[in-house]
Amino acid sequence: MNRGNVLMVVVVVVGCVWRGLWLSAGVTNSTSVADVTRTELLRQLTDELKTRGHVAGPQNLQNVQVLAYFGDASSAEPTVAASRSWKLDSVQRFDPNAEVWIVSGADGKPGWDGWDDNQNGTVDDLSELGAAWSDDHCLTPLDSGYEQVDPVYSRIINRGTFVPSDFESFAADHSFDPDESDHQPHSWRVTFVDQAAAELR
Repeated sequence: MNRGNVLMVVVVVVGCVWRGLWLSAGVTNSTSVADVTRTELLRQLTDELKTRGHVAGPQNLQNVQVLAYFGDASSAEPTVAASRSWKLDSVQRFDPNAEVWIVSGADGKPGWDGWDDNQNGTVDDLSELGAAWSDDHCLTPLDSGYEQVDPVYSRIINRGTFVPSDFESFAADHSFDPDESDHQPHSWRVTFVDQAAAELR
């Protein structure tokens, strides 16, 4: 059994043990904090759209992905009440043509440094990029260093990801126009941080 297979077996066993302990501890699969936070943030988005003269209700924003970062991550029970001052952090639009690149990690070598990961007779060649458990990673337009990707030492692994945008574009896409009743907004994602988290950034 090679190293990859051994690692896979270990990961599966650890995952099964963890899930067993989780279930035996009686931890509920509750998302009440997330649900309440999402509802509150969608309400804030709706209010902001109305302030800018756009007609939209929370029902029009149900397909918008909302990410909320609480300031006190160590809190056992973060609540919306504990995070009264939410700050819009970013607006992102899904672009089906945006490129996702895979690049080598800190060791600067594709796959595992010094290993012939794909067993093609050449150690650390470009075809080993993304080898399992290596430090290779993906970069999207939202990541720092994306503009500096060198195509000679990287490769496109996928197309279609979120890209930076702005609230004006988001608002325009969610404006109600009676002449465009069949208009389907693009896929959007907005991120918020509470005041405590904003101060740490």
